[in-house]
Amino acid sequence: MSERCVTPGPIAIDELSRGERIVTIGTFDGVHRGHQRLLDQAVARGEELGLPVAGVTFEPVPAAVLRPDAFPGRISTPEKKLELLAEAGLDEIVVIPFTTELSRLSPEAFMRMLKEKTGLRELWVGEEFALGKDRAGTVERLREIGDDLGFRVVAVPRLTNGTEVVSSSRVRAAAMSGDVATVRRLLGRPFRVSGEVVRGQQLGRQLGFPTANVHPPRDLAPLADGIYAAWAWLPGEDTPHPAVAYIGSRPTADDGDRMVETHLLDFDGDLYGKTIATDFVERVRPDARFASLDDLVAQQRIDKAQAWEVLLGDG
Repeated sequence: MSERCVTPGPIAIDELSRGERIVTIGTFDGVHRGHQRLLDQAVARGEELGLPVAGVTFEPVPAAVLRPDAFPGRISTPEKKLELLAEAGLDEIVVIPFTTELSRLSPEAFMRMLKEKTGLRELWVGEEFALGKDRAGTVERLREIGDDLGFRVVAVPRLTNGTEVVSSSRVRAAAMSGDVATVRRLLGRPFRVSGEVVRGQQLGRQLGFPTANVHPPRDLAPLADGIYAAWAWLPGEDTPHPAVAYIGSRPTADDGDRMVETHLLDFDGDLYGKTIATDFVERVRPDARFASLDDLVAQQRIDKAQAWEVLLGDG
């Protein structure tokens, strides 16, 4: 078996060295458990043949370019996606800029380019994968193209979670309904929101529930408003903090600015300007407007107790 060399960080397709490769291609939004199985099998095949394995992906997410009004948002940021692809054991991660012009290429033209640039020997995709204009490049068509150009196509069956197919669209739907427990099962990890802690009204501190406030990334699929049991990760720490996280616009305070507000249950300190990552474990309740701040504080105590109960069973 020849020695395999891992290239750190994403690269452009024109930067690839010459030689044969195993290639797996996809949007890989969220790198969910179905993606992970595809990547695992492609990496194992590369080890078997002694060939490098290149993961080819697109940025931005094609649906955000082709159907911007209908696309609800990403599951993970571009940076997180690349991190997860690297953790999957790929030797190279190739990012192709996705444009409307690229979407108009025929499957034959795209695959000819991919073969020329990567030395494609085997293409590994999910069984429902399709590319090219009007998604004409189905697995069946790609196999025909492969016969002409000299590469093999392997289609990995879709992963199911019971009777449910693991897919990016299903993950998005679960996240937007607040069903973060299902999101976690489909991803193999919790839904995460990261960002720099900013100053808010400091109402939480006045009420005895100080929070680290983060603007939710605009391009992520929005979690349903409400209260969640969560784990909070602070910079430089290897262990998360138990937390209660709120997503919404604080209707009782008539604020209107939608935020992610994370109250760490075992921490009291200044987090302004630091980056915090919040992993959402389970939704405790939907958002609500209360008649008074006293009523809000009473409910917050109940929320805190319920979150502790969830997290004690999750630890």
